[in-house]
Formats: sequence, C-alpha cells, structure tokens
Amino acid sequence: MCRPTVVALLDVTAILRSCGPAWSFWQFPKKSLLGTLSRLIRSRRFPYAALTTAVSSKYSAELLTSFAGAPVPEAWAEATGKPARREKQYPAGTFSLSKEPKVDLLPSAKLAADLIGEELIRMKAVLHWEGASIVPNELVAKKCFCLRLLNGQIAGTVSLSDDLWDRRRDHLVRVSSSLRQAARWGAGEVCVPVNIYGAVHHNALVLVDDTPLAFAYIECIKSLADRHGASGLAERRRDTECFSSLGRAMRYVIVLSIDAVVGTLFLRDRHVVLYTREVFSTE
Repeated sequence: MCRPTVVALLDVTAILRSCGPAWSFWQFPKKSLLGTLSRLIRSRRFPYAALTTAVSSKYSAELLTSFAGAPVPEAWAEATGKPARREKQYPAGTFSLSKEPKVDLLPSAKLAADLIGEELIRMKAVLHWEGASIVPNELVAKKCFCLRLLNGQIAGTVSLSDDLWDRRRDHLVRVSSSLRQAARWGAGEVCVPVNIYGAVHHNALVLVDDTPLAFAYIECIKSLADRHGASGLAERRRDTECFSSLGRAMRYVIVLSIDAVVGTLFLRDRHVVLYTREVFSTE
C-alpha cells in the first residue's frame, strides 16, 4: 500500500458532509489526492519526511483558521465575560450593500470629502473598468473604516498609530478576482478565477449614475508571481499561498468582491496565508 495516500483519511469527514452517507456515492478519495500530495513533496532524498511536514503545516493552519473564522458568539462571550452581540444590532448610520445576508459599511466619524491625487485617479480607473456611463472629474466619497462581510467577519483598516499595542490584524483581506490566460492549443484567452490579497486602507462610498457604490482602497501584496505588486497575486509554496511583503501599489476593488479576512504566518521570509480550503467541492 502506498503510504502517502493514507492522508486521504483526514478528509473523510469533509467527504461525508459533501456527498452524504458512504453507501450513497462512489468515490476514490485516495486517487483524487495523489496529484495534490505529489506537489507537496519537495525533497527527493526524504520524500516521506517532507510530505509529513507539509501536510502537518497545511492542516494545522486550516484547523486554526477554520476555528477562528467560525461564528461562535456564545463561546466567545463565555471566554471574555462580555455579552454576545446579536447580528441585528447594527450601529446607527450603517450602510448595507446587499440583502440578507448583508454586507455592511459601519459608520465613520468623518464626513464626505473630495477624492484627490492618487485616490481620485484610482477611483476613475475602477469606474471606467466597471462601465460607468458618467465618470465626473470630481468625486465626493464618504470614507468608512470598518466593513462587515457576508460571513460575519469584521474587516478593519491599516492602523496609522505607532503604538506597539495598536497593531490590528484584521486589515488583510482576500478578494475574488479573475485572470486572463492563454487557452490551450491557441484557442484565444480564458478567464481563470484567482485570489488576490491586500491591506485595506479605507472603504469609499461614492454616488455614480445615481447609484451608491462602495470600494475598498487596498495596498496589494508583492510576491514572486507578481514582483511589482500591481495585481496582488500570491505565489504558491507546498500548495499554500504566500507573499513576501506589501507592494505599495494601491488600487480600488469592489467591496462585495472581498470574501474573507485572512491571517498570515511568517515562515522562511514569507508570509503564509492562513485560510480554509476544501479538497472536494460542496456543490
């Protein structure tokens, strides 16, 4: 028996949740994971040791992030001694971008102001990209610094304070995007879904074509896959996404495209992105 395929046993619970009882479907989980496991082996001399280390790091990170991202207000209230805050208790001035489940821009202490400089240039670029019929030369935006996502996470912004105790970890977000790649056999181009990452500096609410639009102003990451940090693409190591640093390249993205707040683990000069990935689709 090939020993690395025993790792498939770690996904038995996920398979049962996705496909139902074992007698109701026919799966080959060991064969399905062969391609995934082979990419995790980085040492030809010690393949099993390298695979054990990679799998342990992968599942430990996913276990931590899945628990941290789980909505457990009762357990949190019991641990902290503070009453759990119900979802319906929205602060006054909250702006909702969608119906249930909602994406909310939490109220800001600042009034609406003109966008100037690089912010105005980036906002015009994203409005042209989104196909706005009228892009005015002057744009007034209301900046918000907290965002409640569909999954209930609160996305903050980069802190401007130099205090060592004021280093928040809720500003690095994952954005669902797409990348154009050349199709096989010269059949034109195809759009491939990708994840981009960036640190949120503020959220801007603007009125364009009599419609309120919300964008997040993010600082993209820099990696070997995107050395200039223009797109925010991460590189892959051991089938895990990571990056070297923030790239100082700024851009606006649609708030609704942000799907998660992520954490990082600094390992071997790389910030490893921590988030949950499912091997088998739940669709």
